[in-house]
Amino acid sequence: MKRKTLSFLVVALFTVTAGMAAQVNAASQEVQKQNLRSVQAQANARGPIPVALPTQAEIVMKGGGKRDGRVVQIDDKTQKVLIQAGQGKLSIPLGQIDKILFPESAKAYYINGGPILRGDRTPAKGRRETWRGIPMNAFRLLDPNQGQAEVKLESVLSLDKLDSIMSVMVGDGKNKPQFVVDEMQFDVQKKTMTIVATPY
Repeated sequence: MKRKTLSFLVVALFTVTAGMAAQVNAASQEVQKQNLRSVQAQANARGPIPVALPTQAEIVMKGGGKRDGRVVQIDDKTQKVLIQAGQGKLSIPLGQIDKILFPESAKAYYINGGPILRGDRTPAKGRRETWRGIPMNAFRLLDPNQGQAEVKLESVLSLDKLDSIMSVMVGDGKNKPQFVVDEMQFDVQKKTMTIVATPY
């Protein structure tokens, strides 16, 4: 009789333990799902980072040589850069470009249209940043005339790093700091780009 009672207690204990483990596992999975949704929501809330392309660029070619002009389009589908050079436009395959440099002497503009004066006249408001591995379709040129663009960095930067970048851009409400692009490079094989930018 004692053995039957003991067996019954062991089976009951095992059943209760298994049930508790299943509940804990289900609760853990639900917490993980909520955390993932929370992280995704935070990343989406940050949105794209506004950047300014100076109105003049120096395109350094891989085989040597340079081209000067204003970048008016970066097409991730055709893998080409379109530049305005004088009265004409020139299309250059990304695979032929070593890098695009934007000199400090070239004009850049805030989102509200005011000029960004760089160099000795206005010091940078933060450290120069290098963002690597950006998908080409995460970069969008909104206004080629004033070089207004935006870039989504959620896939290449941690949430802490994104928060750090956004904190730089709070500003005083008049001319909020804006990242000005200093240099761009392209990886045609991976369809990614690297952007070097400084906040002013």
